[in-house]
Amino acid sequence: MTTDLLQALMAALVLGLVGALSIALGEPLLVPSLGAAILLQVHLPDLPSARAWNTAVGQLCGAASGFAMLYALGAAHDPSFSGLHSLTVGRVAATTAAVAGTLLLQALLGAINPAGGATALIVTLGSEAATLAGAARLAAAVLLLTALGEGARRLSLMLRP
Repeated sequence: MTTDLLQALMAALVLGLVGALSIALGEPLLVPSLGAAILLQVHLPDLPSARAWNTAVGQLCGAASGFAMLYALGAAHDPSFSGLHSLTVGRVAATTAAVAGTLLLQALLGAINPAGGATALIVTLGSEAATLAGAARLAAAVLLLTALGEGARRLSLMLRP
């Protein structure tokens, strides 16, 4: 139980740091897929999917696949899916293709990370702008979480009985 509590505190600290930097910079760096990634890093630190390579590259595969499918299928300018806008056929097609593409890219690069699937949806459903700035912002968020989370992952490995 003590290990679980420490892992939970580490996850909260890492996400809190990303959130604080997000506020300080005025950039939306705290995105949903980071929650899944940090849970893997601190609670299941010995899994290959929790390692820095998998965390960073796996999520970047999701982002790349998401952006590629949005543009390839002509859905990049569809309204973002939210409580205000309905889901479009283009965004559904981009989402399904992006998740498949994410898995294929991750397998090819040896970087399986389930959070990459969520990262693809952040892009295809319109939570992040389908622009170069949006891609850079998402990449920065993933790399920041990976760096901070890797430290927490290593501490978590030392806590194991």
